Amino acid sequence: MAAIAWQQGGLAAAFALAAAQQRPLFLYWGALWCPPCNRVKSDIFARDDFVERSASVVCYQLDGDRAGAQALAAQYGLRSYPTLVLYAPDGSEITRLPCELDGELFTAAFDAALAVHAAGSSASAALAAALSGDGAGARKLSAGEWSLLSHYSWDTDEGRLLGARALAPTLLALVRACDDADAGVRLQLHAQLATAGKEVDAAANAALLLRVFADVRLARANMDILGNSGIALIKFATRREELVAALGATAAQWADDFWLSAPDRLTAVRLQMRLGRLLAPTQGLQQQVRLRVEAALAASTDPCERHTLVNTAVSALNDAGLPAQAEQVLLAELPRSHSPYYFMLSLATSAKRRGDAAAMLDWYGKAWQAAVGPATRLQWGVTYLLSLLELAPQDGARIAQAEQGLRADIAAAGADARHQRNQSQLQKLRGQI
Repeated sequence: MAAIAWQQGGLAAAFALAAAQQRPLFLYWGALWCPPCNRVKSDIFARDDFVERSASVVCYQLDGDRAGAQALAAQYGLRSYPTLVLYAPDGSEITRLPCELDGELFTAAFDAALAVHAAGSSASAALAAALSGDGAGARKLSAGEWSLLSHYSWDTDEGRLLGARALAPTLLALVRACDDADAGVRLQLHAQLATAGKEVDAAANAALLLRVFADVRLARANMDILGNSGIALIKFATRREELVAALGATAAQWADDFWLSAPDRLTAVRLQMRLGRLLAPTQGLQQQVRLRVEAALAASTDPCERHTLVNTAVSALNDAGLPAQAEQVLLAELPRSHSPYYFMLSLATSAKRRGDAAAMLDWYGKAWQAAVGPATRLQWGVTYLLSLLELAPQDGARIAQAEQGLRADIAAAGADARHQRNQSQLQKLRGQI
C-alpha cells in the first residue's frame, strides 16, 4: 500500500520547498495519543485516493511533542489536535479542513480546496467576498468557494480566518448570503450550533432537519455534524419525536454501512442509543451497544483505528449506562495500546465517576509516569498535580514529589514550555505551586 511522502526536517524547509516547486503545502498537526488524530491516520491518510492526491502537494507532519513544536504552533495558530491546514506556495492559508469528515468526504473537500486555489481564491478571499454584500465591487462566489467555506474547520480556526469577527454572526451572515443549496444547508447547521439555538426559528429548523435526515445524500454529506451534534440540533427544533425517529433511521443505516470505518459505524450506534434514550429507557439498546462494541473490537487490528475505536467504544458504553464494561475495555487495552497512558486518563475518569478518589489519583499518577513526549508529559503532570491539590491537600509528600517531577518536565520542555498548549496547561497552576 502506498503511503504519504511526509517531508523530513524542519517546517521552514518544507515551506521553502513548496515555494521553490510552486506547490501547496499540507500540514498535519497532531499527537500520538490523540484519538481523532488516529482516526485521521487510519481513515484518511491510509486511503489510496488520498495518498494519490497528496503527491501534488508538499506534506508535512508536525507532532506536538517534537522539540520546538509548541513554539511553531503559536506562530502558525495551531492548538487543537488534529489541525489540518492547506497553504499556498507563498505561505498564506488556503483553508483549514475539518478532521471529523470521513475519508471519502475529506478527500473530496481536499480536492475542492485545491481547485479553488488553482482558480486564484482561498477561504479568506471567499469570506471577504461573501461578507461584502451586494454593493459596488461585490462579486458572486463560485460553488467551489461556497463549498470551501461550508467545509472550513471553524473549530480549529484560532482567529486565522475570522480575525476579530465572532463566529456566530459570521456564520449567520454567510447563511444569508449563500446561494448554493448544499453549502447553505451545512452553513445553517454550523450556525445553529454556534448560536446554541438562540438565533433559530424552531419550526423552520424542524423542517430543515427533517429534509436533511430524509435525504440520503444530504445526510451523508453532513454525517460529521449529525453524528457529533445531531441531538443538540434536534433540541433547537419543534417536532422532536419525528426528528428523533428520522435521524435514528439514518444512524441505523450508517451503523451497517460497510464502506464506513469501524469507528464511524460505532459512532452511529452510539447516536442511535442516545436518540433512543430521548424517548424511552435504554435497556434494549444496552445489549445492542455491548454486542456492537465486542464485534468491532474483535475485528480491529490496525493500531491507529483501534485507538480511536476503543475511545468511541468507551464513550458508547458509558452513555448506555454500562460503566463497568467500559472499564473492562480500557483495562484490556492497556497492554496492546501504543499510547496506554491516554486510556489511563479514561480509567481515572471512570474512578471519579464512581466516587473512588484514591483510584482516580492512582490512575492519574500512572498515566503521567507512563506518558511519552515533553508536551504530553507536561499536560499529564499538570492534571495529576491539580487533582492532588484538590483531593489530597493533606498529602504533602506526594504533592512535593509531583511538583518536583513536573518541574523536571518543564525544564525538559525548555522554551516550548512557554508556548501554546504547554502555556495553557501551566496557567492552570498559577498560585498553586
